[in-house]
Amino acid sequence: MTDDPRIHSALDALRDLQPQERKFVFKTIKAERYAAEDKKKEQAQMLPNSHWSKAHLLEKIRDPTNEGYEQRIFIPEFTFLGVGNQPDFGTIHLTFYPGEWTIELKSLKIYKDAYRNELASYERLANVIFEDIMAVYTPKRVRLVMRLRPRGGISSVITIDSDWAVRGGGEQFSDWKKSAERGEFLGGDEEPHEGIDSASSHQV
Repeated sequence: MTDDPRIHSALDALRDLQPQERKFVFKTIKAERYAAEDKKKEQAQMLPNSHWSKAHLLEKIRDPTNEGYEQRIFIPEFTFLGVGNQPDFGTIHLTFYPGEWTIELKSLKIYKDAYRNELASYERLANVIFEDIMAVYTPKRVRLVMRLRPRGGISSVITIDSDWAVRGGGEQFSDWKKSAERGEFLGGDEEPHEGIDSASSHQV
C-alpha cells in the first residue's frame, strides 16, 4: 500500500461517492486517457520519418568484391506497436545489391529489435527502414517487402524498390514488373525457418 497522501485522499473521496458517481468518475478518466492517446497518434502522424530512424544501430562491412551479386535477407519476426497500441507482427524480405558496403547482420538484428516498443503504422516503419538502409549502405539496389500477419481477417503487404522511377531509380531491372506482389502475398520464394538469414544468389 502506498504512503502517498494524494492517493489516500483520492480513495477517501471515491468512498464518499455513490456507486453511480464513482462509475461516472472512472468513465471520465477512461475517456480522457483515450483522448490523450488519440492526440498523441495525431501528433505522431505529422512527424518526419527521421523521428523513427535508428540508422545509428546499423553497421557496415566493405564489399569484398567489385562483382555484382544479390543478397537476400529474411527477417521472420518483426514486432512493433501498431497505431492501435497493440503488438503487430510481420516479416521482412530484403533483396540487396551492394555497392561499396554490405550489411553486418548482427547489427541488423539489433536494429529490427529496437522497434519492438515503437508506436507507429507499418506503412511508416517500412519506409523508415528502407530509407535507413539506403542512407547507411548506398546500395546499387534494395527491395523491401514487409508482410503483416493477418488481423481481423485482413493481410497486407508493402513493397518498396529503389529501382522504381518514383523512388528515384532508373528501372534497369525487370523482375518487379512480373506481378511479383502476387508471389509476395502467397509466400514467394521458400523462406528460411530461423532467425535472420542471408544468401548470395545470382550475379547482376
